[in-house]
Amino acid sequence: MHVDSQGLRDHLVACLPSLVIEEVAAQSGQRVVYIGRFEDARIPPDVPPPADGKPGFLHGWESWGRIVVKVVAGASADALTRLQAETAILEELRPVNFPSLRFYNLFIENPVTDEPLPQNLYVSIEGFVESTPLSRIMANFHGKPDAVGRLCLGIANALMPLWVHPKRFVHRDIKPDNILIKPDGEVVVIDLGIVRETGGAGITQDGWGKAPLTLDYAAPEQIQNDKDAISFKTDFFALGILMYVLISGRHPFHTNPEMNNFELAEAIEKCKSATLLDLGAADAEVSGFVQSLMSQAPYMRPRTPAVLLEGLQKISLG
Repeated sequence: MHVDSQGLRDHLVACLPSLVIEEVAAQSGQRVVYIGRFEDARIPPDVPPPADGKPGFLHGWESWGRIVVKVVAGASADALTRLQAETAILEELRPVNFPSLRFYNLFIENPVTDEPLPQNLYVSIEGFVESTPLSRIMANFHGKPDAVGRLCLGIANALMPLWVHPKRFVHRDIKPDNILIKPDGEVVVIDLGIVRETGGAGITQDGWGKAPLTLDYAAPEQIQNDKDAISFKTDFFALGILMYVLISGRHPFHTNPEMNNFELAEAIEKCKSATLLDLGAADAEVSGFVQSLMSQAPYMRPRTPAVLLEGLQKISLG
């Protein structure tokens, strides 16, 4: 697991000497995420500004204001492939409802002194989004299908550039921690760490349980690592679970706190959940739509992103 440490901070600031780290935003098996800013006054004199006067390495970065710095130390070849894919998608698509990508690089040596680093650092920098993670305010949506519809319509619109891209990207990690709500209500989706190109070979091993995922929001084909079946409909399944949890306050398959991961995976793959109508949490139309999103068979979910949007628009109007 990647964790914050003074050593990691020292190596990061050695590579980006004008960086001021303010706080740790997250640390996980994938990376450590810091929030900070740059101060031009800290730029070493041996990092001259570019001759053409345009922003260069470190110079002009103070104007970015607060930023998010994602760091992976000693990344394996597979991890690097995944990280580079994430930044490449952000750079190519520049989706409006994703954080802006400012900089990314694999550091093998100190860029100022040219001294080798103890381990490589893959660093990406994104604009800071003033927002609240959905995970902190989920209770605000309980019993409010129309509000949930509007929220998920925003999520779906944010994901549309991925779904309609010629490579038909799939986010594969739609969950409350990856949904940010700005003060004006606009939705921002983060973390393309396990994004997948539909039909692509991928870098994970084949077989059940080998795919990267967040189990509570994973579709059956994702759990089974059925690479041929993973598509935008895999994200639809996660949206269905999210809607169910937000409206009812409970998970459709994680019904027992004592369930282990194998039991939960089996429930997602095989069990039929109580409907929102059964729970008295929504009317038949909303309940039926959410159940269609959570269909175990992908072909039973909405046929296209446009059909999904149409259903969410109806729900959002109440």
